[in-house]
Amino acid sequence: MINEYRIDNKYRQDAQVHLEKILKPYEHVLDPEWKDLKDEGIAAEWVQVPNDGWEEKETRKTILYLHGGAYYLCSKNSYRKITSSFAKKANARVFAIDYRLAPQNPFPAGLQDALAAYLYLLNPPKDAGFEPLNPKNIVISGDSAGGGLSLALGLAIRDAGLPSCAGIVGLSPWVDLTSSTPSILNNKCTDYLPSLNAVVIYPDSHVYTSYKKKADALTARIKKQNLGPKIWHDSFDKPERIQMYAPNEGLAIPYVSPMLAESLGDLPPLFLVAGGEERLRDEIIYLAHRSAEPTKYKGPSYNAGKFEKSPFQTPTNTTLEVYEEMPHVFQFFDHKSTVISYKRAIEFINKVMDIDEPLPSSSYNCINSKGESSPLNTRYKEVLKWEKIGIVPNIKRY
Repeated sequence: MINEYRIDNKYRQDAQVHLEKILKPYEHVLDPEWKDLKDEGIAAEWVQVPNDGWEEKETRKTILYLHGGAYYLCSKNSYRKITSSFAKKANARVFAIDYRLAPQNPFPAGLQDALAAYLYLLNPPKDAGFEPLNPKNIVISGDSAGGGLSLALGLAIRDAGLPSCAGIVGLSPWVDLTSSTPSILNNKCTDYLPSLNAVVIYPDSHVYTSYKKKADALTARIKKQNLGPKIWHDSFDKPERIQMYAPNEGLAIPYVSPMLAESLGDLPPLFLVAGGEERLRDEIIYLAHRSAEPTKYKGPSYNAGKFEKSPFQTPTNTTLEVYEEMPHVFQFFDHKSTVISYKRAIEFINKVMDIDEPLPSSSYNCINSKGESSPLNTRYKEVLKWEKIGIVPNIKRY
């Protein structure tokens, strides 16, 4: 059952107030156009089981879902297979949004919309059809880019001092837009995502031409005006944009690449899922270890010493599950591992919303197609010794 809504721009404006504060150290590498609200609100939908009795329940279990698509593709409609599965299996209501996409709306537009949706759930208008939600009844979730955006939203909520949600579920979250970990280039990964070596050709269009012109102008302004400290590594200096979502000079911003954050401590409990054969596997594994053991696993070398100055040093309770032989966002496919991953994710959701049930300690495990759990194998641990975290690789496209 789908009920469509529109979130008023008031909530974007409220989100902007919070984001302007936490983005101040990075504003010199951002296009200020993100503050100009041209759209008429945010398209959203509730996905629910008919007659679920949600309004009368003491715990109104809610999942705020952010879709994937590399920040420039897809919509909430594209992911109803996943959102409806969560609604049905978790006996919850799923609130999904169409956040603004690049290249027309680069970072932080998507984060602004995600935060606006969260604020909407906490303080809805009188005609919303539901009372304000307890943040401890909300789990933020997403896949791929939406998974990365979910973690970025968790960081933004933490840094802005807003009430924290109950937990975050990331399905193959994209957390390193510098593409710095080994699996992204490893041809042994049998993923459907293309290798970085592959050439991506965008058709000529007014939109793409406009994007290129604006991107080049922003880079020129950043380099010429030198308005703030250099927050990027020399490896980011490429003639072309590395990602549509953000300028090269902004790829290390923690709300762009959560894996590179100064600290991943003091976040709500995390449940992170990766496919054993997906290209994003290593960055997910590294982020999981950085969040659970922040003093042991450091960020990029160019951020040395920043963790020690961070007020957020308490380890985050983190569950990492790597599903053997699975690709990126395998929840789209009918497979035994898909069934198992939903079951385990929902167990996590139920635990984080039950204040009387203590969470187990942080863990990192492999899961096979029978649902059997085992410690991470040696191949998956190789990234923990990687010395080029957050450094854009030199690649030859063909």
